[in-house]
Amino acid sequence: MVVELGALHARYVRVADRFKAVWTYHQFASGAFRNLLGSTVPYTIEFERLYDSIKHVSSMLNAAQTATAAQALDRLETTIDRVAHTLLEADDRIAASVLRRFFEKLKRQDDDIIQFLIKFYCYADAVEADRRDKLDFLFTRLGEDYAPMRGEYVQRESLQLRQRVIALVSLLRLAEAPREEVIRIIRAIRTMRDDIASAERFDDLVERNLVRNARAFKHRVGDLYFHPDVLMAVIELNIDAKNRYLRLYAPEEQRLIEETEKLVAHGSALERNFDGLAEELERFRVQKERFDAARAESNVKSDMVARLKASMQSILAQLDRGLEEEVELVGPLPESFFDETRQTEEVTERFGRNEPLLDFLQRIAGGIAMVDISVEPEEVVQLPCARELRLEAWEAAAYQKLFDRRAAEAEEDNEELWLLYLRAAALRIKVDEEATILATAMAAGVRPEPELLARAKKSLDLSKELDEQFGDLLQEAVYYSNRRILHQLYRSRFRLLRGFSGLWLIYDRQS
Repeated sequence: MVVELGALHARYVRVADRFKAVWTYHQFASGAFRNLLGSTVPYTIEFERLYDSIKHVSSMLNAAQTATAAQALDRLETTIDRVAHTLLEADDRIAASVLRRFFEKLKRQDDDIIQFLIKFYCYADAVEADRRDKLDFLFTRLGEDYAPMRGEYVQRESLQLRQRVIALVSLLRLAEAPREEVIRIIRAIRTMRDDIASAERFDDLVERNLVRNARAFKHRVGDLYFHPDVLMAVIELNIDAKNRYLRLYAPEEQRLIEETEKLVAHGSALERNFDGLAEELERFRVQKERFDAARAESNVKSDMVARLKASMQSILAQLDRGLEEEVELVGPLPESFFDETRQTEEVTERFGRNEPLLDFLQRIAGGIAMVDISVEPEEVVQLPCARELRLEAWEAAAYQKLFDRRAAEAEEDNEELWLLYLRAAALRIKVDEEATILATAMAAGVRPEPELLARAKKSLDLSKELDEQFGDLLQEAVYYSNRRILHQLYRSRFRLLRGFSGLWLIYDRQS
């Protein structure tokens, strides 16, 4: 009887705790819908009646009423399950960014609210997809304090924080993870933390996808995310990433505001004097409106900044050099004004919009197209703008020849060859990036997302296709009068094969 009564008490404590969790979530959702989403709460739940039922059961927890109490707890658990399901349907309409903005608007942080929100998701076993981002924010919020003297966030005392984390994740009742696997995950997280700490410019965070890759990793690790040691490492990563982002973004935001306002001030003059610029200016205005609205809500994302900067990029350089306020421009648009736009259109026109390597071909174009034609290809590939592409000199020359910026060197030096060189170089870049991501996941003991494996499979198939083209050309190359072309064909082919074999070995092991 004592054992049975003890079990009833444990069930009652869990039911009461779940009620506090759903009630806390309801309070959050009400504020989010009303103040941030501008709508009414999309559900009706009789919380007072549910609370009265729970309170009534507390009077039954005695030896004489164990059977009645057990039945009442059964009904309460079923009711709370339904309530949680209703709230989760509402939660689907609340993005992670809304949760963050809700807490930023709170006048003071209440750790109990955070803990019960975490409990709400854990009790409901709703911890994947967008809800993983919400939990990631909540755990970090629970683990951080702001240090005014240092002007940054710091992690709270680790022992007390760890005890809180253990208590919260225990609600999920997860299987025990192998220690070796946990260690691999933590090492991978600390590597990502070091990469983010090494970023010296805001563009480094965006262009290298450091924050985005960290988010993707936290989704891919599955239930291992909730291992206390892993979660402690995640909180540390998030705090360091937040400090680095804020430190790098502040000057970037100020510069972006100044440049966008400058462009807005001259927008009418540009539109009046430069034919064909209206569409580009309209895209800029749309991006700026989105940026301003997000900034007003403290909800600016890195990709939003990148899009706004990209929208300005082809205009601002000329604006700084040639457009002064109150000056009426006459005559044609300077030739270099649309260099970047023209370059994108040229590559798309030459290779087609359905070219699977188009993004990587554009990257090659961005690295070498603006280099003066007087610079030799051997020097071009060593310049900072092209060095990271790891091109061969004849591949850079192939781009210039393809777009009539350099003459062919021999009769056999033709368009078919140039297209193959460039597609092989673009595919090498793609293959190397995918192999790196897969290898990182393998080292961390994490299974890659199916989408990544599918992309890698397409790269492997395309590698085989290009290798066949190399083979066909090399059969004909024995008759070439220019032996240097023969050497170039072999080297570009073997470099592609080396990348192919590395990716294949990793892909084969993963799949």
